[in-house]
Amino acid sequence: MKRVTIKDLAKILSLSTSTISRALSDHPDISEATKNRVRIAADEFNYTTNVHARFFRNQNSRLIALVLPELNMFFTPNLIKGINKTIVSSNYSLITFISNDSYKREKEIIKQCMSWAVEGVLISLSKETFDLSHLEALTKANIKCVLLDKVLDNEQFPSVTIDSIEASYQAVSYLIKKGHRNILGIFGNSNFNISQERIKGYEKAMRENNIPILKENIVSVDKSKNLDFILPPILNHNKNITAIFTMSDELLAKSLYHINSLRLSIPKDISIISISDGDYPYLTHPQISHIKDSGSKMGKSACKFLLNSITKPSLSQDSGLIVSTKLVELESV
Repeated sequence: MKRVTIKDLAKILSLSTSTISRALSDHPDISEATKNRVRIAADEFNYTTNVHARFFRNQNSRLIALVLPELNMFFTPNLIKGINKTIVSSNYSLITFISNDSYKREKEIIKQCMSWAVEGVLISLSKETFDLSHLEALTKANIKCVLLDKVLDNEQFPSVTIDSIEASYQAVSYLIKKGHRNILGIFGNSNFNISQERIKGYEKAMRENNIPILKENIVSVDKSKNLDFILPPILNHNKNITAIFTMSDELLAKSLYHINSLRLSIPKDISIISISDGDYPYLTHPQISHIKDSGSKMGKSACKFLLNSITKPSLSQDSGLIVSTKLVELESV
């Protein structure tokens, strides 16, 4: 059965297309009886609004695009929940794209966003993205764009992130306060801006406490599975390491696997702390002390920032937001 159009509904109900359109839009000039007739027919014949037609008619698609580098079990689900919860209450609709951590795919998605006439874009950058030239087309089309979580420093597009330097600094300073000096730091790919900042926080805490920064105590991996070949030898041969800092839940989970496989006791044999969304640390034994980086909070903040820039363009906007984090002391240090 072909898709039912507004003209089909008009013919079925013996009404004009303009009356059908105004009834579906809850226009005050249309009687409640007519509105109900139109709504019942629309439901019966599965009529849906043509987004492209609505855009060309009103210059308003009510679509927001979310572009993510990947889907995983950490941080991302709560990020999406936070965004979706905010979107639902705003009469906008959310479409989600996955770039698979590919700059080429990310560029293709931006073109799709243009063709779909989205009003705004929330984007967490791929690991291959080192410039934002592909986003300039959005600006030229007057489509608002906000970077979140994985971002690049720039003056054109606002960003919503945590202070990654401060989060790492807070975690490592806490370990040092507890008496640890030989601290292993585990980070993502050192080419990424987010990893570079979290390494800086680690180094800042060590320097401020006059602790030598050992090159071999800073481990950077492209994927968490790379720790399978790196972490066991370190823990087996460097008995001086008394604590580990991991920059994400994913690296925390893999580190805990190897700590447990080596039958090391937390925190008796080794302490561990991580930057975390705050869910996973409560699923382990012992529960893991962490710097809480809430995906839900970041998603809500980024979405509200974007919607304000769309609906209130006359208001001056900041260059971005820094979402607060906090230390959660549990049982692992």
